[in-house]
Amino acid sequence: MRFQAHFIGFCITALLCMTTVQPAIGAEVPTRIIFDSDVDHDCDDIGALFILHGAIERGNATLLATMGCTSSIAIAPCLDAINTWFGRPEIPVGTLKDDGFLDHQGFANELIQRYPHKHASGKDYPDATTLYRQILAKQPDGSVVILAVGPLRNLANLLRSKPDDSSPLNGIALVAKKVKRLDVMGGNYPPHANAKEGEWNFKQDPASAALVCSTWPTPILFNGEGGSTNSGRRVTYEMPEHNPLTLAYRLYPGVGYAGDRLSWDPISSLVAVQGSSPWFEVVGGGRNVTDAATGINTWQSDPTGQHAYLKLKVRKHELESALEDAMTAGHGRPQHLQFNTVIYSDTGMCRVTCEGERSNRGEWLNKGASGWIQYQHVDDRKRLVTSYALTCTDRERLPRTVELLGSNDGGMVWSRLDYQENPGFTAASPRREFPIANPAKWNRFRLRVTSTDARHETRVSAIELLEAIHCAPGVSVTDVTIDSPKLTVPVNGRATLTGTTLPRTSFQRELTWVSSNPAVATVRQIGEQIAMVVGHQAGQCTITAIIDGVQTACQVTVVPSTLPAVWQYNELNSPAIPGAVSVVDDAFTLTGSGHAMTSWWERVRDQGVFVSQPASAAVELSARLTSVGPNVGGPAYQWDNRPPTVAGLMLRESLSEACGRYVLIQVDPSGNLVCRWRNKTGDQDDNQRKDLGQVSLPVHLKLIQNGPHVQVFVSADGTMWGEPRATIPATFGQSSRIGLFLCSGNTFASSQGIFDRVRPRK
Repeated sequence: MRFQAHFIGFCITALLCMTTVQPAIGAEVPTRIIFDSDVDHDCDDIGALFILHGAIERGNATLLATMGCTSSIAIAPCLDAINTWFGRPEIPVGTLKDDGFLDHQGFANELIQRYPHKHASGKDYPDATTLYRQILAKQPDGSVVILAVGPLRNLANLLRSKPDDSSPLNGIALVAKKVKRLDVMGGNYPPHANAKEGEWNFKQDPASAALVCSTWPTPILFNGEGGSTNSGRRVTYEMPEHNPLTLAYRLYPGVGYAGDRLSWDPISSLVAVQGSSPWFEVVGGGRNVTDAATGINTWQSDPTGQHAYLKLKVRKHELESALEDAMTAGHGRPQHLQFNTVIYSDTGMCRVTCEGERSNRGEWLNKGASGWIQYQHVDDRKRLVTSYALTCTDRERLPRTVELLGSNDGGMVWSRLDYQENPGFTAASPRREFPIANPAKWNRFRLRVTSTDARHETRVSAIELLEAIHCAPGVSVTDVTIDSPKLTVPVNGRATLTGTTLPRTSFQRELTWVSSNPAVATVRQIGEQIAMVVGHQAGQCTITAIIDGVQTACQVTVVPSTLPAVWQYNELNSPAIPGAVSVVDDAFTLTGSGHAMTSWWERVRDQGVFVSQPASAAVELSARLTSVGPNVGGPAYQWDNRPPTVAGLMLRESLSEACGRYVLIQVDPSGNLVCRWRNKTGDQDDNQRKDLGQVSLPVHLKLIQNGPHVQVFVSADGTMWGEPRATIPATFGQSSRIGLFLCSGNTFASSQGIFDRVRPRK
């Protein structure tokens, strides 16, 4: 966690002066930064580092080094991989050499398995203290900003360091001579004398935090903001899908497929390179005192104190937008990257089905003379695979033949992409990679195998569907194609477009999509080369894909909606992936994404699609839910806590309030029947639920508001309703709405719910 400010002198006037906390944008001398991080503990460190690389591209910063501040052997390779992604592998990387300090290996392992870096382990990177001294000694006096966003072990070691070949100064003297300021993401602000617990970074190593706070010889700006500010969601659907920041935010444990993360560290980076204004007030005139046993920090007023902390002074969404603008400003261009697109199944963007069994590790066991496993990309997205690899370690269950197929029509017609007979797996070569002669983009990939085993079983330890990505400097785009030159969509409908740039080695790859008439249809970028077109009113327009001065177009015709006029279609709280609704023969098909109805992440709370009518003081709605889901994805990722897809009926007081009152009866793909409601508008903690057992689809659902209660009914046949399954004390006024609801439980992918026999009654 990190942030920055300039401090000139020790007086409070200088601390509060805007010029002392805001580097000049476009200054002749970029801010010299050393980044000190515990990246293996949180994905927001990756967001912070992306902000720094974006600042480098704008000429606002120079990144002197990146340092790992825990004993995890994954941190240094991960930092190195991010620097390499941006084409800056020369940036030095150091790491803590102390043993046993927060040495677990977490999600950073997922990144270092996929992105190039110099060394396999942090053990092979230099000692952080030694590297600090070498770099500081070479810098102009008073020129370096150290940005520390994890525990302060490295900085404490630096303060304790002795003179060496790099400098005759001890650590404190070297810091005093070369460092302009220290920005620390750590501590609680404003500090409270009665605090019961220290902030996470401080309490992991309270002795180091106390030492730095008490003896660091230059100004320090502390950041404790970010605990209520989310960022990252836009990153996960706007940036290329193979981008390490995208994957970090998708895979981090606890993000729960929402794509957001609390923003401690990115805030520090933002302030370091752009200054505190207009987002923060800088509170100075004191000293931050930290307890060496607990890490609890308190504030002591002192007009000569060199310490200050940030205080948010704008609305959160303004800061969130600034953070995501800064995160997406850097443009990494991978070279010689072999990206395994199977990772999309772990992030809910690819549905895996197979004959036989598939484990949580991706291992596949087919119990038959022949069998198949299929990878279907959601929302009609198409992906390029240039080669595929299989790992087979079970010598008794090897495949005799291997065939890879592709389909773009829902699996009606399959095209052979490659065929291997006796593919050559041996004990010495258990992994075999096979090139695809004519790679193209496909929505579905199917791998077929036949068995050599007399028991007719084939075991595949790992499957990789690989895209070779090489952005060659100086190679320009010469052509752009779109898979559908003409498109027809209804109002409240959507369609997916997939673009392709040639040559594949061009340095630029990200398409920009433009609609000639957004009133007729809008277009939303999804990742690097995919877009979704959404129909708004009947008419015609042109959707254009543009890159590097080259463009191509799709002619779009929007036809009237099939939704009866009395109904209204809305997407609650702006899900990242557009939804749709269609009505055919009395069947309402809702398609949509969204994280969940209940979440403490404000930006993804109460998400989904809602097809509704105005409600009244006495209102009733019944419908039969015939299908819901499926939850998209293969075996659950080891940290997956994604909410399930749900569909049902909802009575809601407002379409605009992200935390409004509602009553919802919902069913998920497993048949779990749940009633949810919120009693108080704006109360994010007031999420009530009642589990109502299991049901089998199709199932009839009913909501009735009459008087001071909302009643929930369930029926197998739509005739015998029995007693209400739940009665909720609530009254909704004339501005409320009642209707059909769907939420995919995944901000990266859509699901569907189908209702028929929809019967409103007022």
